[in-house]
Amino acid sequence: MTQALNRSSRSASGAVSRYADLDDDRRLQLSHLVVDALALAAAGSANADAQPVLDGLAAVAPGQVPVPWTAHHLAPPQAAAALSTLIHAWDFDDTHDEAVVHTATVVVPAVLAAAQTAEVSGERVLDGLATGVHLFSRLARLVGPRVGVIRTTGLGAIAAAAAAGVVWGLEDAELDSAMALCLGATMAPSSRQAVVDGSVAKRLQPGLAAAHGMTAASMARHGVAGPAGWLDGTFGILPGSDLTLHDLFAAPHEVDFVALKPYPACRYTHAALAAAEELRARHPDPTSLKAVTAHLPAGDAYALVARSWKDRGAPLVDAQFSLPWQLAALWITGRYDLATLRDDLGRADIAEMAARIVVHQDLPESTVMSGARVEIETVEGNLDAADAAMPGAGANRLTRSALDRKVVSCVELAGVSDPRVSSDRLWHFVDHLPDLAPADLAETLRSATSR
Repeated sequence: MTQALNRSSRSASGAVSRYADLDDDRRLQLSHLVVDALALAAAGSANADAQPVLDGLAAVAPGQVPVPWTAHHLAPPQAAAALSTLIHAWDFDDTHDEAVVHTATVVVPAVLAAAQTAEVSGERVLDGLATGVHLFSRLARLVGPRVGVIRTTGLGAIAAAAAAGVVWGLEDAELDSAMALCLGATMAPSSRQAVVDGSVAKRLQPGLAAAHGMTAASMARHGVAGPAGWLDGTFGILPGSDLTLHDLFAAPHEVDFVALKPYPACRYTHAALAAAEELRARHPDPTSLKAVTAHLPAGDAYALVARSWKDRGAPLVDAQFSLPWQLAALWITGRYDLATLRDDLGRADIAEMAARIVVHQDLPESTVMSGARVEIETVEGNLDAADAAMPGAGANRLTRSALDRKVVSCVELAGVSDPRVSSDRLWHFVDHLPDLAPADLAETLRSATSR
């Protein structure tokens, strides 16, 4: 069926995810998603590539919405874009391992910016977050991989529109129009060329989607209608699918499959990094290694990170999308973390070892995140290997204590005077968010994200 569903049959009634309807485990996952995002924004404030983005936004869109961890106050869409850029600055943000989208980078900025333009409770913010994360991930699953497209930015505007619309309390038809008005931006700012070229533009693409989604939600809130066939029409997101919004919210909730990253790198390298850490514990001296070989799944999804190491002119992006560089840094410095990216980019010894590391894409092809294998040969001719599944998700999900260590490291990178105190404030905000009254929300967020 290619004819678009009529608006009444695509009513958004029941097609939002309410925080109150989630079980305790999913509520915990959402709270961890928020604290992770806000901590990453702190680290992003120390990222040199993020600063000109914020300055550019401030030059054209001053306003009243504060941008966490900065002195900027911007118009709501640009405040969302700025916060998104900070969250995504180190490529340390969450990833849905099957939908392959960074959910919090788009949804958290949209809901927080929307909340600061209206008198809403913390639970309403969580409603928007739950709706945005679920819708975003489910759409990305259904759309699937597209050549040259980053789904985070390609579908992010729709998720941001839905999330902001729920925070603002849009009626069914308005919420539907908010998402429909994003059709013109879908897949537009999403080219993977930024990754291929090592461009820092990759950091701001999700923010552009968040800004567009917020703008669309505001227009729908004021009576602008979008195309009725945005979802299943001839040129919709899923043409001929016969899907309704209600269908998109079928169980289980997609937050179940969102992973918080243990490493500040492209998610496709994480399993290999976990395997390499196991090997390095047994063979810590890089001079004892004759060869290091990594095995990744076949297919285009892993091709970017499997490339031989090359300095393409953007050290941070080049390193984060190069498994050979990451493995070399791990062996030489003993770690691969934010401090590695802050202190060790451009080191000749890491580059020299990275040039000798070989990556084969010879595991079964996978369009979703999968495991990896790393093998080493010592100069004495001894062989060793380790296999690892994707860390950070499912049974390997980060515990609160592990996430807290990540939060502290992020705040520490931002240069705040007492990282432990700042971390505690972030946890206080997130732990009390469900009970925050409208009058307290903005001030509690400001206190949690101030230096």
